[in-house]
Amino acid sequence: MSISARPSKSAVVGLCSNGWFALAVTVSIGCQDGSERLVVSQEERPTPSLERLSLAVEKGDWESAQSLAHLVLLQHHDDPDALQMVAKAAHGNGDLDVAADLMQDACLADSYADPELAKLAVASLLQAGRIFDSIELLERAVEAQPEASRLRRMLYQMCWAVEDRTRAQPHGRYLIRSRHFDFDLLLELSANEQRDENAESLTEMVRRHPQDKRPLIAEARVRFDRGDFDTAAELLFELLRTHPSHAPAIALLSRVLVDSGRHSEFVELVSSAPTETEMHPFFWLAKGDWFAGKGLTAHAARAYWEATLRGPELRLPWLRLLTSLKQIGQPASGLDPSQVDAIDQRVKLLTMFSQTRAEFVKSGTKSPRLAIKIAKMLHELGRPWEAEAWASIAILLSSDEDLQDVRQARLSIMKSLSRTTPWQTTASHIELEINLVHLPLPDIGQNHRSDLAFKGAAVSTACSSVPISFVNEAEARALVFFGKTGSQLHKPGVGFYQTLGCGGGTIDFDRDGWSDLYLAAAGGTPPTRDSQSSSLWRNQDGVFQSVTLESYATDAGFGQGVAVGDVNEDGFADLLLMNYGPNSLMVNNGDGTFSNATESLGVTNFELEWSSSGAIADINVDGLADLTILNYGAGLEPVTRRCLHPTTKIPRACSPLVFPGVADRFLFNTGSSMGGSVTFVDRTSQCSAPSIVGRGLGLIVGSFEANVRLGIFVANDMNSNHYWSKPSDGELLLDETGIMRGLGSDDRAPAQGSMGIAAADLDRDGDLDLYVTNFQGESNTYHEQVGGRIFRDQTNSLQLAQPTIPLVGFGTQAIDFDNDGTLELIVLNGHVDDFPGDASSSYAQPIQVFQRQSNGVFSSITESIGGEYASQVHVGRALWTIDANRDGRTDFVATHQTEPVALLINQTENSGNWISLKLAGRSCSRDAIGSRVALQCGDWVATGFVTAGDGYLCSNEQILHFGLADQGACRLEVTWPDGSVDLIDGLDVNHCWLLTQGSSQAFELR
Repeated sequence: MSISARPSKSAVVGLCSNGWFALAVTVSIGCQDGSERLVVSQEERPTPSLERLSLAVEKGDWESAQSLAHLVLLQHHDDPDALQMVAKAAHGNGDLDVAADLMQDACLADSYADPELAKLAVASLLQAGRIFDSIELLERAVEAQPEASRLRRMLYQMCWAVEDRTRAQPHGRYLIRSRHFDFDLLLELSANEQRDENAESLTEMVRRHPQDKRPLIAEARVRFDRGDFDTAAELLFELLRTHPSHAPAIALLSRVLVDSGRHSEFVELVSSAPTETEMHPFFWLAKGDWFAGKGLTAHAARAYWEATLRGPELRLPWLRLLTSLKQIGQPASGLDPSQVDAIDQRVKLLTMFSQTRAEFVKSGTKSPRLAIKIAKMLHELGRPWEAEAWASIAILLSSDEDLQDVRQARLSIMKSLSRTTPWQTTASHIELEINLVHLPLPDIGQNHRSDLAFKGAAVSTACSSVPISFVNEAEARALVFFGKTGSQLHKPGVGFYQTLGCGGGTIDFDRDGWSDLYLAAAGGTPPTRDSQSSSLWRNQDGVFQSVTLESYATDAGFGQGVAVGDVNEDGFADLLLMNYGPNSLMVNNGDGTFSNATESLGVTNFELEWSSSGAIADINVDGLADLTILNYGAGLEPVTRRCLHPTTKIPRACSPLVFPGVADRFLFNTGSSMGGSVTFVDRTSQCSAPSIVGRGLGLIVGSFEANVRLGIFVANDMNSNHYWSKPSDGELLLDETGIMRGLGSDDRAPAQGSMGIAAADLDRDGDLDLYVTNFQGESNTYHEQVGGRIFRDQTNSLQLAQPTIPLVGFGTQAIDFDNDGTLELIVLNGHVDDFPGDASSSYAQPIQVFQRQSNGVFSSITESIGGEYASQVHVGRALWTIDANRDGRTDFVATHQTEPVALLINQTENSGNWISLKLAGRSCSRDAIGSRVALQCGDWVATGFVTAGDGYLCSNEQILHFGLADQGACRLEVTWPDGSVDLIDGLDVNHCWLLTQGSSQAFELR
């Protein structure tokens, strides 16, 4: 084929990109110049009636025109010009439907030969609100005139607008193959995650033509993407009452019903769905999710595979298929490891593609670097036509100095193209050729209606009706501290580097049994150590005293997160302080003081890295504590760059996408023991490189599987989340598999603005689940572990999505406030900046507390929480646990941008029994991170996990706490990180116990 080395701008961007709705507003058969006359041949002289009609239309004499219209139709029923003139008369008399019908007749009489006439007919139909008639007319027109690119573009846009992607895609691909494309078309065709455009124009179609409700699907999709399932379902049911066989609506409604837990309605819908619905990948996705919810993983995998056949460009079906196959395992799946690996690679590529596309849009569609990156990924995905189009765009965007490299990349792509090249190639893509017909057909028949309960729908709980209360007693307990990142945080225009806030951690540094606090501070200019010092607060019988100077625990770095743990295995907790700039390591001397051991982190200590959260935990199970350090950014650009609102030009916090991600650090302990000197070696390079480098914020290190192997979960901002673990074979120290395990993001997008993490056995099935906070417009995400370190997004089915969408979630924890045995979820919210004039987002925001109900779903109980703190709004950041007054009720600490640290004392009355456990390793690392404790009191069973990292910029109190309601003495099974197991019987409730590895005896701490 012949394609120029550098396409002209007119060739690539030559197609008019005006929206289809603008056509209905700006083009009308009734708005033509009155001086226009009919042009006919000598043999087709107009009759007197037609001449009189033309004159009446010219003069705007609509009454006369109407009286002549019938006669003209009788005499010229097959004349396109005459039909158009009668249509003008009808339009002038306000009869839009008749005018639209006549324009359709004119196109038919013309055999769709005149594209301009077809365009006028479409405008007439749109003015009458008849968009689906417009689509059908355009389909006939492009069939008659395949080269009419403008009409095909209109057809593509309308099909896309009404959520009929299956109908739209062939036309979009035709336009690209014939080189009639522009930015908008490429972006539209690749918008596979969520609907980019609003639905106002489609709502207007329904207003104009109330008989046809099908355009409501656009607003339903918008609502679905926002997690507003009730409204989406209402709109779709309204649509289906008038068009019960509309396949795109049935496909979308099937997902809405499954995601919102309306299973009986889903079964009824699917049982009567027309065969045409099976052409839509959403329909198969919903069926897969339904079967997965019933635990029928093989049926689910078959459904997801069917979805990939119909939508190979979609990320979610491939991701769902991958996680299902991992659950099924071999040989049941019928696939060999190379085929599963190919699916994994496709999921990663589709995820990277979606994230890079988002960055390209954020750049204002001006970045040649991102455009060519997209082109290369599309080529790797086997979509060469689309890849070449993006490469052409990159050439147009490139400066002369970049042009040669971009041109070479495009020419490389072009070598794989010929006129017979398919849109999606299968060579070197074995994932596109797998066959899973041997798996059970996902047929939802009568036998599947009620025979199996849905996992997670009815968790056994003993929810109490005790009103929860917590009161900020920081000032009353002499804890007066305000660690902040800047002095003007109460004003608009917060610097990007100031947005994270400051964290802290709970540490019993003097081992007196009273939990102390270390609080981070900042306020200077990174990487200079000119900030307010972070601070150590000693807890003396519930009252706090600053001992920072006396303990030599000062640090003037730009403080972010705090990690607490025993780095030298001497039994005393040490401090790892994450800064923007050089981090600090403070080793506890055991006499109430600390020594600065920062040099053990390395000579340069990564001076220009912006670290956030960290963890002290023995990653390689050699008995020595290692360090995990998350990085949010690097260099000084996040400090020096200022971003402005696009219209008001008011300074505002930058988007994270403006700055590149940075690799996290894994520092391994080289041999410290029993209080000796400690040295760490950076072995990040010996870990697998993640497919997408992150912007790390939240961190959890703990046991995610039955063999106690440590896993490291990282919540990334605007990049896929990461999950690291030791591979079963090979030389890698750690392998990153977050996307494969279903932890990359939620079901809606390939990446979110993830920040905080709560980790616990939230569904009481014996494994670790995760709750991740996200940015405004995204719901927080509940990742439920469904087995084998495979997670499923259950946010919607547990009714946790909608309440969190309007807010920006930061710190979060799972806490049993009333000791009834059921964990509550608490979320600290607050925006990154104050945006004046933006009513949709407030800087200070309310906290949220969610409590699990007896039917398994969560509901917000924030309004019933006692104490002023819960009724106020805050610009919240970090949140972590402490039992400050040792009363067996879990308290927590909260940091903020615009107010001092808060110490929230749990004052819940009539709470249940409890038991707390402090674990100490002997043959494993002293902190015993990765241990799990199975507790049994009668037939009451619960599982706790010893973790590090603990979420956003923080470290929790290193004590496992179990609420027991009215249960009595307990039996424990402790599985230590090295796999050893201890059994302990007869522990009394309402006490804190020390458990030492290798001992069947427990020691009472309080």
